[in-house]
Amino acid sequence: MLNKIFLLFLIVCSPWGNAAIAPDSLDKAIQFPVEKYLLKNGMTVLLHPDSSLPAVSLHTWFRVGSKDETEGRTGLAHFFEHMMFKGTKKFPKDTWGKVLNSKGADYNAFTSWDYTGYYVNAPSEHVELLMQIESDRMRNLGIEQREVNSEREVVKEERRMRYDDNVEGGLREKMSGIMFKALPYKWLPIGFMSDLNAASLEDLHKFYKTFYSPNNAVLVLAGAFDSESAKALIEKYYGSLPKEKIQRPVVQPEPEQTKERYATIEREAQASTVSVGYVLPNMHHPDHYALDLLAIALGQGESSRIYRQMVYKNDIATYSYAASWGQALAGQFSLYASLKPGVAPDKALLVLEGEVKKLREQKISQKELDKARNLFMKDYVDSLKRISGRARMLASYETMFGDYTRIFTDLTHYQKVTVEDVQRVAQSYLQPDKRNIVIVKPRKGGKST
Repeated sequence: MLNKIFLLFLIVCSPWGNAAIAPDSLDKAIQFPVEKYLLKNGMTVLLHPDSSLPAVSLHTWFRVGSKDETEGRTGLAHFFEHMMFKGTKKFPKDTWGKVLNSKGADYNAFTSWDYTGYYVNAPSEHVELLMQIESDRMRNLGIEQREVNSEREVVKEERRMRYDDNVEGGLREKMSGIMFKALPYKWLPIGFMSDLNAASLEDLHKFYKTFYSPNNAVLVLAGAFDSESAKALIEKYYGSLPKEKIQRPVVQPEPEQTKERYATIEREAQASTVSVGYVLPNMHHPDHYALDLLAIALGQGESSRIYRQMVYKNDIATYSYAASWGQALAGQFSLYASLKPGVAPDKALLVLEGEVKKLREQKISQKELDKARNLFMKDYVDSLKRISGRARMLASYETMFGDYTRIFTDLTHYQKVTVEDVQRVAQSYLQPDKRNIVIVKPRKGGKST
């Protein structure tokens, strides 16, 4: 398996990397053993044995994110991620982290709009301990008012630091609010401050019981383990966990955007920042393959189109990028530029729209497309070179798509993208009347954040 991944890495990084790779070759380039099965309680299990190193990576992902919240109770998914580190009676908060650290483990978690993920990486000899801890806090977490109050202040401080007092964070929050009018992507996973204050002990208990049930979870074990022994341990520690009825909030469809939307923010900063966002189809739409490559050519790396125009040629920005990503309910395409002091935001917007317009009106060259594709493939392959990277990607694909096997086939779709496809998606989604613009302006006499 690793030899195949390394071979593909050599292909995309070689001096001949701009040459097209036959899609049927990619079908066989990335392959590694994975076994998928369901426990009786509905929990999805993926096993990926790899004895190249004496280590394991255990991922537990839940199909719940901020999109599963309701107005007035935003931020619960992220709030609860914090609560998951408060411990249980068997593994109290003051001891379980020390136990894992003493075994050479590292662990963390993350919350998005669509999912919440937890992982532990450790020497393979401790795999049973990892399962003991993770299965215990999955159903036996101690949620007490004192701990809720304490962690509430931690989350609120995180919000202040990353969003209220941060230029890019504040811009992201404002952009979400103007891009989406119906979908729950109109708020960020951090939630609104008023909702963090309002979150009750009852809210958190209900959230935990519903969404942290085994039938809403994907468990991935990757690394050096015996499959039959691992299955026995999984049944021992997870098999008896009760399943729950999962009722998600009703989501209203997003109305079609018919005209440009615009918002400004004033912050303590020395220069302006501009961002342009477009709503895309959800992650299942096949146009995302072309959109991903378009974003790379347009704004990822110092040789990309907008970086060359804004940073080098026009000397109006210190940094710029473009990004495209899919989500469960709708995708997003984003342009961003941090401007130099004294540069008018309108000037930057003209440059950004000029580059987007070129993509709508002219096909990119085959060489530029191949370069973008090779950059994407390199990042893709790099993420699979480590056991923890494979575990994370398995968990991601299975959680979001319900199909981990897309890991082995997605590169063939990227290889089939043509210059005509790139122009078509630019024309379809990156139109002026679909733009959402947010500008951060410095307050008079402001200081850099």
